[in-house]
Amino acid sequence: MKLKTLAYSAYMVLSIMLSLTIAAIPAILLFGFVIENFDNFLNGLPFLGEFSLAATSFLSQWFPSWLLQYFWVIVLFVPLGLTCYAVFLGFLLGMFKLSRRGIPFLEDGYYDQESEAWLLYEYFEVYYIMFPYFAGFFSVFLDTKPRHQAFGAKIGKNTIVGNGRLFNPERTIIGDNCFFGYDAILSGHVYEADRLYLKTVKLGNNVTVGANAVVLPG
Repeated sequence: MKLKTLAYSAYMVLSIMLSLTIAAIPAILLFGFVIENFDNFLNGLPFLGEFSLAATSFLSQWFPSWLLQYFWVIVLFVPLGLTCYAVFLGFLLGMFKLSRRGIPFLEDGYYDQESEAWLLYEYFEVYYIMFPYFAGFFSVFLDTKPRHQAFGAKIGKNTIVGNGRLFNPERTIIGDNCFFGYDAILSGHVYEADRLYLKTVKLGNNVTVGANAVVLPG
């Protein structure tokens, strides 16, 4: 059991490091290339060069000259950074899905504490809970529904999850035209003393889960 715990933990850390590396290396190389060829880049685009000079002159009253020297590098860094951020999240999700192939789906029922099934459940939940912290920036601007679906939730049409939380997406089924209020929780698990109870939670169509409401498996 301890070996499996170490193996799952090592894989989780490795997946984060590998995803960061895959996303960061191209960004660093591209960023270095832009800086090295920055002057040629501006000279090749006369309009951009003129605009850069005008912008630099305007901003010089607020910002130091060393910062304005690479004005467009800073501007280009934002979309480049967001792109690499998205690549990182994509690879991290891919690594998780790869690991899921070797993890059996836990059927509904009771599981003893510290059992192998309990360990598998905890591994899945830690990965799922950890992911939103990395994806937090996009979650501010985008609906969280695609993220829940990527982790296995079945969500119908016109359903808005918003700031609602699905604790167990792999055992969550939601119908059409549903709405989750702020911080509403839908959970497919309950801890009962030294046992873990898992059950798929199903919501029908046209259901509203109010703010701060908690829906547990029945």
